Amino acid sequence: ARVLRRMSLLPEVELPRVLVVDDDAAIRSMLESVLRREKFVVESASDGVEAIENLASNDYATILLDLMMPGVDGLGVLRYIEQQLQRPKPAVIIMTANPQAAASTDTDSVVDILSKPFDIRQLISRVRACAAPSVAGASEAA
Repeated sequence: ARVLRRMSLLPEVELPRVLVVDDDAAIRSMLESVLRREKFVVESASDGVEAIENLASNDYATILLDLMMPGVDGLGVLRYIEQQLQRPKPAVIIMTANPQAAASTDTDSVVDILSKPFDIRQLISRVRACAAPSVAGASEAA
């Protein structure tokens, strides 16, 4: 298949990109590993500032976003997405240990809220659903 792709006989399908934003290194590492096994391109950010820097220069199909982080928190990242992001807005899945805090995330970008600890199979299913339009668009564009 690689030889055929190089010869442009098969369309190059771009894998969906996911940004994992969490200040807990263990959660970031686990999610990166699981999502890569599921064939996603995964990048991560340890805080809101790093997340905003990534969003300013990259397109993502989905963002897994922790709300409770030091400095610029998840709500700050959501404000950036809604008010300043100049590219197509990614689907945002909130991951939080405090579901009441997620009540203030009433934006079009938030497609789901998962309470920590979350079921990893459920999270993968939600990420796949969010990335599906991105995969279809990449296939049609090829």
